[in-house]
Amino acid sequence: MIITVTLNPSQDKTLRVDGLRLDSICRADILRITAGGKGINVCRAIKRLGGDTLALTLLGGATGGLIASLLKNEGIEVQFTPIAGDSRTCLSLIDSLKKTETIINENGPSVTVPEQQSFKSMYGGAIGKGDIIVISGSAAAGIDGAIFPELIETAHIKGAATILDASGEFLAAGIKAIPNVIKINKQEFGRLTGKPLNSRAAVIEEMSRLAALVGIGRVIITDGGGRTLALSGSEVWQVTPPRVEPLSTLGSGDCVSAVLAMGMERDMPFEAALVEAAAAGAQNTLSYGAGIIDKEGVIKLSLLTKIKRVY
Repeated sequence: MIITVTLNPSQDKTLRVDGLRLDSICRADILRITAGGKGINVCRAIKRLGGDTLALTLLGGATGGLIASLLKNEGIEVQFTPIAGDSRTCLSLIDSLKKTETIINENGPSVTVPEQQSFKSMYGGAIGKGDIIVISGSAAAGIDGAIFPELIETAHIKGAATILDASGEFLAAGIKAIPNVIKINKQEFGRLTGKPLNSRAAVIEEMSRLAALVGIGRVIITDGGGRTLALSGSEVWQVTPPRVEPLSTLGSGDCVSAVLAMGMERDMPFEAALVEAAAAGAQNTLSYGAGIIDKEGVIKLSLLTKIKRVY
């Protein structure tokens, strides 16, 4: 099974606010309300593509109850640790006139040490041999970066494979535990390396250096709607999805992670999984909300996605 970890889930509201102006009263249409957080978005994409998945998270307060209900309504299986704090709400403000998308993320609750221990216990009991674990995003206040390597090491002990898609201290800490795959965007990779990464050659050099230094088998770097570079062993692939007119980019990276996880679970050739993952990321931009994709749409865009080996 594919199991995701979301340590700062949210209720996500997508609002259309045409002619958005600061210091004024604006009228909004609600376009979509979903459960959110990167791991939950991954679950949604997998579910919509016909896969089996389990979301592991922490929920609290009235908003936490709403998130649980939203997940149930979508048929997404969830196990959660109850927390005292109220789960957060995040807003995506779409201005279709100005072609802008403004994301407002609440910080979320603070999670106590006993609550973290309860989550770790739940996590250890939920995963098993052969599972694919997707550890995504950051974490709520009170949780430091040490939890990510702990979760990855537990997965190794259980015989599960891991995909890490994180940022900042959580990415830097998680890498030390040697996940099977890291999938991050070019901006986060630049922060991690401290290098400008102004060319394809520079990105590939740093990918190779990271893989050699740490021992990670696969490193995948996305670049918005542009090309993806993927290293596997001594091979490097470049994947270019078709150009589309995006409505919203929220959750596209999570769709990439979802298809990569499904590819690992189903022993797909790496190149085929890369193509479908890039297509899924592109298709996600054609709808409002994260992880709102469908199998037929991904197949269509896969046929238009280009891949070539560059090393």
